[in-house]
Amino acid sequence: CRNTKTKVMKRTALAVLALLICLSSFAQQALGRGSRIVSPQINEDNSVTFRLVAPKAVRVHVTGDFLPAEGVDPKEVPTFAEMTEKNGVWEYTTKPLASELYSYSFIVDGLKILDPSNVYINRDVASTMNIFIVGGGCGDYYKVNDVPHGTVSKVWYDSPTLNLTRRMTVYTPAGYDKNKKQKYPVFYLLHGAGGDEEAWMDLGRTSQILDNLIAQGKAEPMIVVMTNGNAGEVAAPGEGPEGFRQASSSTSDPFLSINIMVFFNFSPPRKPCAKNFGTLTVRRAKTGEKIVIFLIKNSAAAIDKQGKA
Repeated sequence: CRNTKTKVMKRTALAVLALLICLSSFAQQALGRGSRIVSPQINEDNSVTFRLVAPKAVRVHVTGDFLPAEGVDPKEVPTFAEMTEKNGVWEYTTKPLASELYSYSFIVDGLKILDPSNVYINRDVASTMNIFIVGGGCGDYYKVNDVPHGTVSKVWYDSPTLNLTRRMTVYTPAGYDKNKKQKYPVFYLLHGAGGDEEAWMDLGRTSQILDNLIAQGKAEPMIVVMTNGNAGEVAAPGEGPEGFRQASSSTSDPFLSINIMVFFNFSPPRKPCAKNFGTLTVRRAKTGEKIVIFLIKNSAAAIDKQGKA
């Protein structure tokens, strides 16, 4: 009987060991499939080099909002740059770029793809793109710097008018929870066409910008409420009970009083000392300068107009 138990234990141990070896092999294969090239590579002169391993491709382009376009705003109408190939690696280097947050993607034989060497991705309505930051100026506002950080909350609330439970994003400044008596201005930041409650945080990096502006004394500590302005939606794609639904670019009235009425009671113990509203126009304006100036002007306007309570 003992011999039988010993044999069973040995077989079980061998089976477990074989399983661990298989899992380790799969993990190594997954790591091995990762790209070993550097892309994007931000050079000392702030030029950026993009690389893509595609030995069987015939033609490869890079497209992004860093490229100039004759007669149009390059932030609105991205152009294309042809990449050159050597030993199966396609490459393109830009001119020196201004400090900013940029987005891009590759087009391989007519098919748009993301950069497999860059894990940093943003979603803009139904499109995804890689991003990178050129620092040393306005782009530093987008970075997570060594400053006090606020808190980002995904808040579910009841909307009696729509008879729905809906989702919004709320930013509270560093120290918000420590001083229950302090009052803050509240800034209601509304998205543009096709956006949702995720747009300003993911695409606009609002929390990073506000952390940095507040730390530099360029913006007053404030609560920022980012809503979903689409009355028929409960939440952003993949964040509601509809599951992984298709993102829609349909427009709707971005200013919904049916939502705003609920937001004034976000922090019951404290009444906001100022309220202000901002929105993003249908034409996308996501660049650092526009967002930073937008937030400074609007937060300052709220405080100057209504003052601290």
